[in-house]
Amino acid sequence: MDLRTKQEFVVFMKRAVSSNIDDCYIELYNLLLRSFVSADVDFDGKVDGEEFNGMIEAAAALPRKFDEKWWDDGQKREDLFKSIDDNNDGAISFDEWLAFVLKRYQGLVEALPKTPDEMDKDGFVGLCKDAQTPGSDGAKTMYFFHWKSFQAADADRDGQVSEEEFDLMINYLIDTPKRLGVSLPSLTPDERKSMFTAMDANGDGAISFDEWLTFSMDNIIAKIN
Repeated sequence: MDLRTKQEFVVFMKRAVSSNIDDCYIELYNLLLRSFVSADVDFDGKVDGEEFNGMIEAAAALPRKFDEKWWDDGQKREDLFKSIDDNNDGAISFDEWLAFVLKRYQGLVEALPKTPDEMDKDGFVGLCKDAQTPGSDGAKTMYFFHWKSFQAADADRDGQVSEEEFDLMINYLIDTPKRLGVSLPSLTPDERKSMFTAMDANGDGAISFDEWLTFSMDNIIAKIN
């Protein structure tokens, strides 16, 4: 998994543990599956005590890359094994492994920096202001926030958002500021239709992510107060 920065890691992990239909959850699921399969050297579908360290080390690689010691808390490996082996049969099944890690990560991500969805009103408004400075932490955070709404709307996974999918993308983006009582620009159905036409600069009937990001930052985010 090619996560380059701590900020990307934070966004990925928060999304991964928030919903089992999120793309990031699916990536985390596959990451944990690979750590399980790579450790299961005798191909019996379970991880025993001798194989256990390999599974933990594989899972620990991602958080360690970003200085998060999620698997290096001093707990003895034999005690950790017992806590994962829910049915006490002396081996860990994939469902036991998956359930344990998800519960563990749900607790650990609470200590990570807040994403826009978790901010209070002042924090979110401050983020929107900071995001107007190219290259700032706020701009990077808002970049990932726009990806989340874009992915949610791109139901057919063609890398574009059609006019039929456009309303969902707008609603997803403004859900947090609306919940916080943040002032938003007018977004009536007619205005949304005009917005889609304006974003679709090349007139191909669909919006690419860069078109969405540029237009939204200038015409939605910049007007939040």
